[in-house]
Amino acid sequence: MVHAPILKTLPCDLWLYVYMEKAIQVIIVSLPPEIQGLAADNNFKIIYNMNVKTATDNENKPKATVKNLQFIEKLDQLIDIAEKEEESEEGSPVQGRSSGDLLTLRVGYIERYDWYDTIFEENGKYGTKDVTGKVILPAQYDGIGELCHQIYFGKLPRVAVLNGKCGLVLPDGSGKALTDFEFDSMSYMIILPYFKVKMGEKYGIIRKDGKIIVPCILDEVCLPLGHCVVFKANGKYGLIDSWCGDLYVAPEYDNIEIVDMEQPYTMTKDGVEGVINEKGEFMTLEESLDYEDYLVGEYNPDF
Repeated sequence: MVHAPILKTLPCDLWLYVYMEKAIQVIIVSLPPEIQGLAADNNFKIIYNMNVKTATDNENKPKATVKNLQFIEKLDQLIDIAEKEEESEEGSPVQGRSSGDLLTLRVGYIERYDWYDTIFEENGKYGTKDVTGKVILPAQYDGIGELCHQIYFGKLPRVAVLNGKCGLVLPDGSGKALTDFEFDSMSYMIILPYFKVKMGEKYGIIRKDGKIIVPCILDEVCLPLGHCVVFKANGKYGLIDSWCGDLYVAPEYDNIEIVDMEQPYTMTKDGVEGVINEKGEFMTLEESLDYEDYLVGEYNPDF
């Protein structure tokens, strides 16, 4: 079960994939009185369909405005209130609406608009602005990388291009670079706080603050699995565990098996199956039976 506080942070398409649904239809949604005025200003429709979209669909969506952002901020306040009331034994949902109802309303409303950065040009150089018109990247770059969704990824550093190379830049209009402009490509790994980078034919992984977690020595970087990223180099597998202080497990394993997203990953090395503890040490399955601390890949609510 995915809880409401987590859903509020996920893009609509990911939220839908979690429930293994291709579409959700919400009928007869009643707005709380506190936001009816904003809803009217933004032409909110009571009946709507919400589908998994592709990036190209944004071309057909109206650009989000300051009023749209204010609407979402008000919804967030109401969701927080509803969640606190639901945790209380004597509490009741806001105006009779649960936090789940409000979250469904929020996700559907966000899907109606284009919340991505806008590119602008000055003197032959490029920068970006958010939906409020605030400068995110000053116009001093030859190109712009992936455009960010303000609601879901607004605080992420941005990818910019100088002299044909990519670098990571703070999203505060200062133009302060977090990395050198030395990568051939750079892309954000959704959900986890990492960017996949490429130099020549090799890949690496950096953190969103620019710190290099894995240098460009990898042949392949797999999609994030839970809170871990699995990668491959020279025919061997390794991983990073974001829950364990960016724990780096070197690519020296013949196989990594993930049976359950809440169980430790099974690592195979020289024909021996085992797991990795929080120190990065390999333990056989037998050795791990009485181990009480964290094992890489398992679910731990304390993290």
